[in-house]
Amino acid sequence: MTYGIIKNKDGSTYVSPIFALKYAGWKSEAIVFDETFEKIKKIEMWNSGFSGIHRIVFVLENDFDTCGGEFDGYDWVINDKALFKALRSKKGANIEDFPLFKEYCKDICVPDLFEIKDEKDIAALEDVSFGFHDSLIHEYEEKDGSIVIRFDTTWDCYITVTFDGVVEADFEEKVGQILESEIKKTDEGFSFTVLGGFAGWIDGCDYEAEMGEPYIKCKRIFWQIEIA
Repeated sequence: MTYGIIKNKDGSTYVSPIFALKYAGWKSEAIVFDETFEKIKKIEMWNSGFSGIHRIVFVLENDFDTCGGEFDGYDWVINDKALFKALRSKKGANIEDFPLFKEYCKDICVPDLFEIKDEKDIAALEDVSFGFHDSLIHEYEEKDGSIVIRFDTTWDCYITVTFDGVVEADFEEKVGQILESEIKKTDEGFSFTVLGGFAGWIDGCDYEAEMGEPYIKCKRIFWQIEIA
């Protein structure tokens, strides 16, 4: 099931199924429940204002083949003209008028810690983190054969990644801000490689370090998200 975290204007959050997605840059949209689960609404995934552009929807799992500019989702949702007409209202659509949504009115159990097991899991992390584009290294720790990095994605969330069972690594003090990264499944487990970015810690340490190609090879990857 496709679902994500929705951030309200007051900063509070809730988890909702996502019934359809349209990726169109800052104009991307999602069809979700409101916080009461009594209405369906179409919301922009980004909010722009005097304080800048902020993320509203954090997709944690995506089963849709989302293409730019058009809604993709469940067929019974995107083909319902009456629903889309109702969604034009800021009040949204009443779930009583669209009973097919009722079976989704249940709590979604979001794990405290996600584990990457396959390509779909890799895609989920890369989606919610935007491939760690523009991310800063907020915290870095090596312990018990693992490397734990808390990334400030600079897109309204922190993501902590545990690279468990490290086989080989060349990372510390080589990365300050990431521009491009890649996670791959390997025979040993997984690899995380920074393909582009700025060297040295952002807090002022070691800015002149050579970028090289920082990487971590490990047996398992776990991650968790914190909405800022």
